Formats: sequence, structure tokens, C-alpha cells
Amino acid sequence: MGNPGLVDYRPSLHIAPMLDVTYLQFRQFMRLLTKRTHLWTEMFVGSALINAPEDAVHKWMKFDQNEHPIVAQLGTAHDRIKFAGGNCSETLIEAGKIVKQFGYDEININAGCPSPRVSGKAGCFGAYLMKEKELVRDIVHDMMRQLDMRVTVKTRLGVDECDSYDFVKDFVSTVSQSGCDHFIIHARKAWLRGINPKKNRTVPPLQYEKVYRLQQDFPDIKFTINGGFKTMDDILGAINSENADDHNVPHKLDGVMIGRLAYENPCILANVDRLIYGEDNPPTCATRRILLENYAKYIDETEEENRDMNIAMVVKPILGVFHGEQGSKFYRQALSNTYEYGDFEYPSGDSKHSMFIHQAIDLMDRINPEALDKPLF
Repeated sequence: MGNPGLVDYRPSLHIAPMLDVTYLQFRQFMRLLTKRTHLWTEMFVGSALINAPEDAVHKWMKFDQNEHPIVAQLGTAHDRIKFAGGNCSETLIEAGKIVKQFGYDEININAGCPSPRVSGKAGCFGAYLMKEKELVRDIVHDMMRQLDMRVTVKTRLGVDECDSYDFVKDFVSTVSQSGCDHFIIHARKAWLRGINPKKNRTVPPLQYEKVYRLQQDFPDIKFTINGGFKTMDDILGAINSENADDHNVPHKLDGVMIGRLAYENPCILANVDRLIYGEDNPPTCATRRILLENYAKYIDETEEENRDMNIAMVVKPILGVFHGEQGSKFYRQALSNTYEYGDFEYPSGDSKHSMFIHQAIDLMDRINPEALDKPLF
């Protein structure tokens, strides 16, 4: 660390953990767009990892070496702990041992998901954990001590009526006693009663300023801000503290986490390595055609692994490639008409899965070749 009391400032971008989104094929597609962005898994339920058959665990946990830096998110709940045996720390430590065996760079504890499963009751899952800050502190401490791995916490600004700045400040102060030095903050509170998880992503108002205040009050801790980012200008503005009352704040945020933007408009990431990390962008995303052809090539190369994978999951990562471009509707339809997949054949592509991708590329070559071949950076 450079100056005492100051964060070693190297901005970073993170792709949020998303159920049925941030699986292996999606992460590999992200790596065609950016080599440096931090990738995250879907959330793994601790007790499920502990009790699942070995082949299932391998399927969930495997990743390729080019995915580093990669974070595994863990969560659990009391109803599942009873099934697994033990308490929160024990369950997550055992799950963490599995994560470590697979070689992940760090573990993140989910203390921000607004799941209705924990509404109104104590639990070791999601945003309710904000009401049990000492428990979170102890969990993180025990995991770091026994696993010898970096453990971070993803959370929100508050939960239910506990939404003052002092509440989240006290949460960070308490949990950081464990040695946790990185908090990923979704800049909204969570409502555990009254609205569902989907609405919790948009209905509670964004309060970026509170995250900047946390960085000011805890200059030796890293904070990554999450929530509401729709453009690269939004992302760069957050990194440069443009949303803070004082734009010249001495302690900048560590970085930004994006979620839906990464799959709704993935090509926005084609320039990330240059803009954020000061490095060359990958040649695999020079144009949309090159990007899609490289993804189809990856699918061919991993045919043995993905042969039984539902075609809808294979193409899901690339559905947003033509976001905002003429013909995007027809492109998405071509990839979504999976009812034709049973008898599908196409002259391009080595595997059936990649043939399905190539037919969508050729469709766009007829509809909007300019969008297919214009530079992405």
C-alpha cells in the first residue's frame, strides 16, 4: 500500500454475480471482451456445495485459467444449515475449502440479496445479515483465519427501516474488524417485505453519495459501487467520483460493479481494458463479427463439455450483442427459435451449437452488415 491510511488506487470493474447468467460460458464470452475485468460466479449455496455429488460440484465450480481474476460468491440460510449441520461459519468454511481447492482468487459473502426467504427472520443469507453485523464479522474472521484466503462482503446501504448512514457505517466498522478490507456496496437499501428481488434492483432509490461517504470515512478500506450503471460514461464518472458532492475527494472508490448491463449490452465492454486499465483491448472483440466467430470457435473447442447443454444457455451470453442496432430484434429471434434446433443443420460451424450461432451471424450479414463489421473500439 502506498501512503499509510490511503487505498492503493487501481480502479477495477466487476461483473456482478447473477443467477443463470454468470455461468462458465457467459464468463468465457466476457473474456473475449475484456481480459482484466473481475469475473464473479453465480452465488453458491454453502450447504449445497458441501452435500452435492462430486461431479455436480465440479460442474458448478470449474473455470478456465483465463478467467482470473475470478471471485466465488457464497451464501447460506438457517433452513439449509439444519440440513448440512453446523452453524454459519462452519458451513461457509467447509464450502470455502471447496472454493479454495478449485483455485478461485477470493470468496465473497452475500450480505445484500433481498431474498423473501429471509424476510422477517434471522438468517445467514442476503441483506438480513446487515442486522447481524457481529455475526458477519465472526463469519469473515473465521473464514479468513482457517482458509487463508481473501474474503470480501457484498451488501447494501441498509435493510427495511434500518437505512440511515450511521447504520451502514456501523456495519462496515464492525465487519472490517475481521480483517475484511473490501466491501461491494449496492447503492440502494433492501426491502425484505413488500417488494420482490427484481423490484429491489430498481425501486429503492440510488444513493451514490453514501458510498462516497463510506470511502471518505474508511480510507484504508476498498469500496466498489454497484447499481444503476447504464453507460461507460456512468462507469468512468463513478470511478472519477463525479457523483460525489465534492468531485475532488482524495479517496477514490476502488471500482464499479455492473450487472444487467453486461448481458443486455455486452459490447460496451469492448473498450474497458483501455479506458479503465490502460491496456490494449482484446483483438477478439474488434468487431461484432469477430466477437461472435470467436465465441462460436470456443463452443466448438469445448463441444465435449457442452454437448448436452441446452442451446438456450449456450446463446444467452450473446443475445445482447446488437443492442441498439438495426436488426437486433431479428438477431435475437434467430437465436431464440430453439424449437427448430432438433433438426438443425448449417454449413458453418463444427458443432451443432456453433452452427446455430453462425446462422445468426449470417442473418445479420444480410440485414445490417455495417453493424456486424464496424469497429467496437
